[in-house]
Amino acid sequence: MYKKIGKIVLIIGALCLVFVLAIGFIKDRKNTNEVTATGNSIKTKKDNNEQENDSKEEDNSVKELRISEENLSLKIGDKYNVEVKGLLADGSLIDLTNDSKLLRHSDNEEKISIIDGEIVVLDRAEADDEVTITYVYENISATINVKVEATEELKKEEPEKEEPKEEPKEEPKEEPKQENNESKQNNNYNSNDDTVMIDEDGKQVITNQKDIHVLVNKQRNLPSDYVPDDLIQPDIKFSFTHEDPKRYLREEAAHALERLVAQAKEEGIEIVGVSGYRSYKRQETIFNYNVKKRGYEAANKVSAKPGQSEHQTGLAIDVSCAGVNYKLQEKLGELKEGKWLAENAHKFGFIIRYELGKEDITGYQYEPWHIRYLGEDLAKDVYEKGLTYEEYFEQYML
Repeated sequence: MYKKIGKIVLIIGALCLVFVLAIGFIKDRKNTNEVTATGNSIKTKKDNNEQENDSKEEDNSVKELRISEENLSLKIGDKYNVEVKGLLADGSLIDLTNDSKLLRHSDNEEKISIIDGEIVVLDRAEADDEVTITYVYENISATINVKVEATEELKKEEPEKEEPKEEPKEEPKEEPKQENNESKQNNNYNSNDDTVMIDEDGKQVITNQKDIHVLVNKQRNLPSDYVPDDLIQPDIKFSFTHEDPKRYLREEAAHALERLVAQAKEEGIEIVGVSGYRSYKRQETIFNYNVKKRGYEAANKVSAKPGQSEHQTGLAIDVSCAGVNYKLQEKLGELKEGKWLAENAHKFGFIIRYELGKEDITGYQYEPWHIRYLGEDLAKDVYEKGLTYEEYFEQYML
């Protein structure tokens, strides 16, 4: 009898325990659902807020370019720095004048060019010439029209004519000959050098201009009509987007540059093209501009005279990186990009042509951005011997 009662009590106790557990489970499930719903609601609100913020950021990008001048009248030799601002969606303006993303392009660089961000009217321009300058920032563009004004020449008053007076006749004296500094370019002429000839003006003119080993400098001039016949555009990034002859290099150098830039990219280094091939006339324009801006002596240290520029060979290119806003600055040599270039360019056939501390030999200031293609074997030998190309040429190639 007692055994039966005990079993009944155990069964009833077990049922009560199951009932209590079931009620607890239901409550927990309800609370969990409430928390989940609350969490989802908070997350949804957060996502919505992030989307709103993103849309605000997108909406606040530059919508329009504002230029300080729409039409300019400048005289030959004038230069002008245009102020460029970006109109944002919220109506505010930001200054883009010195922004590295702002690109500038002249539709006639032979007459009005962009140099160091300034509009410059060159000597080749004539009165009433009109050129359009285009400014581009993240696919938004604006233009400015530049017209060349006539330069008023001062009329010189002719002196009153006087009757010629008879003077005692004297034996003509032989005047001392004045030395022409420009004719001293053949002072370093070596009769064993069959890669140059002396022209009627006494200048050394290069005869092997098509050779990838050609040496061009202040003593050795390229013919004014020389244009490489194998110029192509290397598949690399440039600091500008428009079509321009300075995108080009000779074919062998162009492919070598592609390999150099690709390897640099693999190592986390950005190398961007700035200026490759330049014609004789374009170099003449650049040199004349620098003379007006800096004076002859200073210009001759930073810019080559026409015929003396390696850029005309199609074997040299100026490069840069974001660290110097894609400009040509000595600071490049202190950055990881410039150091990588100095240590690795020879592996792809290039050398740093104008090195620090070698100004008296090369004739130019230090240019960590200017690389010259010589071919891998010769570039490696020049690099390992620690010589400038002038020194190497004189010691091993004559």
